[in-house]
Order: sequence, then C-alpha cells, then structure tokens
Amino acid sequence: MRKFCISLFILSLAVAGNAQASENLQFLRQMSDGFAEVVAQVKPGVVKITTEGTVNVEGRSRTPWGDFFELPDQPRERDGQGAGVIINFNGDQYIITNNHVISHADNIRVEMTDSRFFEAEIIGRDSLSDIAVLKVDTEDLPTVALGDSDQLREGEWVMAIGSPLTFSHSVSTGIVSGLGRKRFFGEYGSFIQTDAAINPGNSGGALVNLHGELVGINTAIVSRSGGNIGLGFAIPINLVKDVVEQLVEHGEVRRGLLGVKIANLDPLVAETMGLDRNHGVVIDEVTSEGAADKAGVKVGDVVLAIDGQPMRNSTELRDRIGRTAPGTEVELLVLRDGKEKRIKVELELRTEEALASGRSHDNAEAEQEVLGLKVRELTDELARRLRYEDEDGVVVARVERGSEASRRGLRRGMLIQEVNRKQVETVEDLEDALAEIEPGDAFMMRVLGQRGTRLIGMRMPVN
Repeated sequence: MRKFCISLFILSLAVAGNAQASENLQFLRQMSDGFAEVVAQVKPGVVKITTEGTVNVEGRSRTPWGDFFELPDQPRERDGQGAGVIINFNGDQYIITNNHVISHADNIRVEMTDSRFFEAEIIGRDSLSDIAVLKVDTEDLPTVALGDSDQLREGEWVMAIGSPLTFSHSVSTGIVSGLGRKRFFGEYGSFIQTDAAINPGNSGGALVNLHGELVGINTAIVSRSGGNIGLGFAIPINLVKDVVEQLVEHGEVRRGLLGVKIANLDPLVAETMGLDRNHGVVIDEVTSEGAADKAGVKVGDVVLAIDGQPMRNSTELRDRIGRTAPGTEVELLVLRDGKEKRIKVELELRTEEALASGRSHDNAEAEQEVLGLKVRELTDELARRLRYEDEDGVVVARVERGSEASRRGLRRGMLIQEVNRKQVETVEDLEDALAEIEPGDAFMMRVLGQRGTRLIGMRMPVN
C-alpha cells in the first residue's frame, strides 16, 4: 500500500510538472504572438529612405607640393540611407526622420513595405534636435500612433524598426535601458537609451512600445566597432511632437533662452549646502542684460524646479527651457544662501546672436562625447602654462580611455588648431566643424603638442 501511495504521489508530481510546463509554453507563445502583432501593426508605417546629393570637397593637389597648391573645391556625389515614420498631424500625414539622414540630399525617396516608393519634399528641418519633416504627394498611407515618452519606464520592452545596412524594414527588440541621457554634442533635448539593436541605417526609424505606439525616433549609437553593442539612443517622441508642430506651422523652431551657463550640482557642493541629494542645477554664469539677469537670477543659485517640475540635472533644464516658447514667463524655484526663492523670468528668443553675447570665451568648455573629448578655450593663463603663447586653438582637457580620440593619439594638453583644414579658435568653432562631418566619414585634425605640430586622422563614430 505504501509503495502504491508513493507511486501515486510521484505520478501526481509528474502530471503537475507537465501542466506547469504547458502553462509556461503557452505564456511564451502568447508573448511571441504579441510581438508579432505589434510588428504587423507598426511596420507598414515605417519607411526606408534613400538620398542622393552632392557635397563640395576641398581641392588639393596630389603632388608632393600639395600643401602649397590649392585646387577649386570638387563636387562629390554622396548617397545615403535611413528610415522614417509616417504620422498623422492635424489631419495631414507627414514622415518624421533625422535631419542628418537628409542633410545633404538633393533627392529623397521613401520606400514602403509593399514596395511602393515616392519622392519626398522637405517641409522643415531642425539641426539642433536632429529632426526633419517630409511629405509625399499621396494620401491614405499607413501611420504609426503617437505615444507618450514621459510615461516610459526603465526596463520596459520596446522594439526598433528601420533599415540597417540596406536590410529594409528590420525589427529588433530590447528594453528601455535609461532615460534623460545627455546629448553627445550639446544638442537640444535628451535621449532614450535602449539595447534594442540599432545599426547604421536605423537612423530616423521607429522606437515603439508594446502598445504599438511611437515613443522615440532612433538616432544614434555608441560603438567602438561601428556596429551595435547594445548602446542605442532615440529622441523622445514628446520632444519630436513639439518640433514637428513648429516646423509644420512656422517652418522653423523658436526656442526660449534663459541666458545662463549651467552645471550639474556636485555631491560635495550639495552637502555643503545642507542638501540630502544632488538633484538641481547650478548657475555658473549669468549673461549681462539677459532674461535671467533682468529677473534677478544670481551666480551660485541652484535651480530646483521650473513651474513646479523638479530639475534633476542640466539636461532636464536645457530641455525644459528649449521646449518653452520665447516670451513665456516661467517660475524658477532656486536655492540661495540656504533659503528657497521663487523668481519669475520671461524667456528670450534663442538666436545665434543671443548665444554669442552670452558666451564667455575665457571659461567656455564642452564635452564631445562621441569622440571621447573634453575641450576648453585657450586662456592667457593656459597659454602661459602650456607654452602656447601666440597660438590659436582649443585645449584638450580630458580624453576618455578607449575612445576614438584616445585610440588616434589625442592627449590631454594638446592644442586642436584645425579640423579638415578649417581653423579652430574657439570651442564653438570645433563644434561647428565636427557637426559638418557625417557618421563614418574620415577627417583630420591638426594639433600642437610637446613634439610639435602633427596631423591626426580620425573617423566619426557611426550613428
């Protein structure tokens, strides 16, 4: 009898185990079906983009005296590819993509999943956010529903759809790895980080949640090899909505300007202020006669919130101000001398002239995260210390280990004087020169170091 009971017990465990296995398989099949349904819903609204264009390449003699004899600039054909997403906006259909996908395009063609293709025209483009809006001469195209990127959570499943390396309308899956990531070259806004595979050709494609909603526009990767290593970045769709609205309605993007130089709150500085956390943004400089100066903002103020929304870091503050129309009055909650203070500021219009008036060339610095560099202006003090008197350029303040800059030989203390034979005198000059270089393109820097002047060849990491 005892043996019979034991056998019965073992049999019941086996049956239970089989039932559990069956339930697990059923769950996996349902999950697989869910992914497939999202792809079927979204994929028709994602297009492949191919471009044709010409760029002027600086002429140079191929003789041994090439540095002394200049030739006229030579036009060179440049073809490109990427992806785009069809959306509905105010009753019309538009295609969103990255500005860098179509930046040098004379002709733009979009290809649908059903093999139809159309010539596209540019409605508007914005280099600061890297967003462009296109339109084709047809109606009733499949569209992708817009989601809410503010509701994204780290760890949430997402899917990336684009055309990497000529493989049209490819799909990859992953999670949201991080939110509010800093832009690489100080551009406007922040990034969503994902480990969904993104490769060259994915730029401008869709990042969607499992509801089939567009939550981001895939834009960039960080990679030492040029391919995906799980560090992909997308522009949040809520930022995209703001840019698209202004490009469609006004043909340009008008942004607010606070008129300050800002930095993240250092943990030790937070401790000395009696704060129990390092959330906040420090005002390092205030532009004379700018919006903040007129309102009474002071150097050393720590911005804790804008209109009641907490500001955890400089990326969030820059994003919030940039998404607010000029002329809007915002309320800053600042910490000054240990006390909270509310200051109302009417934002100015962000223009190149306004930015230039607020720059301090003695203290200006910038991080070029794609290359792994931190640079700063060559002040009189630095010139004396580094023995760069009578020289122009920007000083390399830090080089990230393993970065493109490090591998190519850039070192702390070197002076960058030219990029692709264009003179560099300020941080702004360097940023402008690097912004003209397409991902994957080779370029050269002329640098001055302890061993004299040398040319360093580099390659812009692929987006």
